Amino acid sequence: MKENKAFESIMKGLSESLEYAKGDSSKARRMSVIVSALPSYRDKEIKEIREKLNLSQKNFAFVLGVSPKTVEAWESGRNIPQGPVQRFLQMLKSGGKKLLQDYNVISVA
Repeated sequence: MKENKAFESIMKGLSESLEYAKGDSSKARRMSVIVSALPSYRDKEIKEIREKLNLSQKNFAFVLGVSPKTVEAWESGRNIPQGPVQRFLQMLKSGGKKLLQDYNVISVA
């Protein structure tokens, strides 16, 4: 019985896909996704995020997967983090330690 339901569901999906490919979008589900602009965190903001997490530069570097010298350069304004790190900093700013704990990046004893 379960196999028949699964087969029927797959066949229905394939049939709808073929109809969509032929131009019939009446049964298609659509979803709009809006991605926020990439932030640009700099020296003082990066340090504030790190301090809010109560992490040393060394531990913050381990969390981000960069060297401690890189974090030092960001916080002193010598370098600016790029794309993926900027997005991760945005997530850390809003999610804090809970985010890191939820994804098993850190554990608090």
